[in-house]
Amino acid sequence: MSNGSHSEHRLDEAGPLAPREKRYAVFLRGVIGRAGSRNRMPLIVRNISSHGLRGECAYPPATADEVEIELPGLGAVCGHVRWDGGDAFGVEFDGPIDPTLAFTRNRPGIRRSGMVSAH
Repeated sequence: MSNGSHSEHRLDEAGPLAPREKRYAVFLRGVIGRAGSRNRMPLIVRNISSHGLRGECAYPPATADEVEIELPGLGAVCGHVRWDGGDAFGVEFDGPIDPTLAFTRNRPGIRRSGMVSAH
C-alpha cells in the first residue's frame, strides 16, 4: 500500500519532469555577501520561492559560493549559489522560507491583517 508520500517532491529528489514549486516574479531590493564576510553589495531579486531565488548584482557570486542575503520582511537568509551566468545567479536557501513575507510586509498600503488600505 502507498501512504501518499510518493507525491511529495523534495528539492534534491526532483527530476527533470517533476513539477516546479511556485515562484513569484518580483522586483525586490536587498543586499548580498559571501558568508562570513562583512562586505555587502546591492542585490535585485527577480523571482523567489520557498527554496531559492534568482538574483542580479554587479559582482555576482560564483557557483557553490555560500552567501548571506538580506531582504525586507525576511531578514537574513543563508544559501548556496547553484548556477551563475552574466550578472544573474540562482541561490538555493539552506532551509525553506515563506517568500510572501518579502513582498507583503512593511509595504505601503498593506496592514498587518493583510488587507489593502486605500491611498
